[in-house]
Amino acid sequence: MNNKDVQYLNDLSYGYWKSQALFVASELDLFTLIGVRGKSGKVIAKKLGTHLRATEMLLNALVSLKLLTKSRDIFNNTAVSRRCLMKDSPAYQGDRIQHFHNMWDYWSKLSTAVKTGKPTAYDNAKRGVDKQRLREFIKAMHNNASVQADELYIKLQIKKYSRLLDLAGGQGTYAVKFAEKNRNLKAVVFDLPDVIKITREHIKESGMTGQITAKAGNCLEDSLGKELYDIVLVSHLLHAYDASENQKILKKCWDSLMKDGIVVIQEFILNPSKTMPLFGTLFSLNMLMGTHNGSSFSAIEIKEWLKRAGFKGLKRIDLGMDSGLIIGCKL
Repeated sequence: MNNKDVQYLNDLSYGYWKSQALFVASELDLFTLIGVRGKSGKVIAKKLGTHLRATEMLLNALVSLKLLTKSRDIFNNTAVSRRCLMKDSPAYQGDRIQHFHNMWDYWSKLSTAVKTGKPTAYDNAKRGVDKQRLREFIKAMHNNASVQADELYIKLQIKKYSRLLDLAGGQGTYAVKFAEKNRNLKAVVFDLPDVIKITREHIKESGMTGQITAKAGNCLEDSLGKELYDIVLVSHLLHAYDASENQKILKKCWDSLMKDGIVVIQEFILNPSKTMPLFGTLFSLNMLMGTHNGSSFSAIEIKEWLKRAGFKGLKRIDLGMDSGLIIGCKL
């Protein structure tokens, strides 16, 4: 018997133990509490109001996960925890972690989704919009965009553009970050009415109301305008829809662009056989359970939609964070 095979299956099987330890630590805001100087288990448990023995067991597990270090009885944050898990850090990812935690319930129903082909995320959903869950989702997307905005700004040469449409732009993170660097850029963030309420808050807080406006609508039902923009960003939107719906969205992007304008699609892009990369294949399952028709798509599929919409000069740019860009030009 090959013990490595058994170990590999074992590692897969208890993977949720690791994520749950992270979820609980993030929910308790334990990393912010520990801060830069470190604290003992006793002090941490007292400040959190948690059981001492149980708290120390969690802290020890976080050391093994390389999220904390331990010297005698003092626990300290590691570099990754200081950068990404302390709330005052610009790269804070706690909201994104909470979003993954929120998906816990419907991922436990994957078997049902596979048997029926129907989403499980709405089984216990409230009627109408769950405002708390929506805000948590938008903040999670903000965490993600915050660490990618600089890379996109450079690779897309945003300094060349003056009119941006951030389609399904959520909180408006990309629009704000781009506009802060390019003072000649005017941006419109387009999203659903309940989201746009949050967007307007963020734009106001950022002090960018002179450069950025928010527009409420539905990208499947409403026009995006005619020849208004020189760049349209479609970040992590297409995976929520099926091929025919995405074709419709991209035609609207084409209509909204001026001549020589570009559309930029950011997605978790699959290989031609749809078997890699790992995150993209698992994310496709997440869309099975979280949407009615969504999934991850291959570069071949996305490029075909762009061609049918009229775009030319297609190119791909790979990024970190498991995502990539596919760009088309309206010539």
